[in-house]
Amino acid sequence: MEVRVVATLQAKPECVDAVNDAVHQIIEASRLEVGNLQYDLHRDMDKPGSFVFFERWASNEALEKHNATEHFKLFVSQVDGKLDLLEIKKLKQIA
Repeated sequence: MEVRVVATLQAKPECVDAVNDAVHQIIEASRLEVGNLQYDLHRDMDKPGSFVFFERWASNEALEKHNATEHFKLFVSQVDGKLDLLEIKKLKQIA
């Protein structure tokens, strides 16, 4: 069953550049993962320093494998302490 993820990150004002660098660095490796169907990064036009990932994974197992990769762990360490908000929604399409 396909899993979709919407992850919203709001950088602390003094950390916007560092978070911007980190969110851009994780994209390519994540898109190459087996089970990744979509991995897109967006910037909220009304909130400076707000980034939104739209992700589609072939299964929950594929998502769990992504979360265990070295590039994801590095990303988590790069944004640690630099966010005012981190909201992750795992979604299942029902219609």
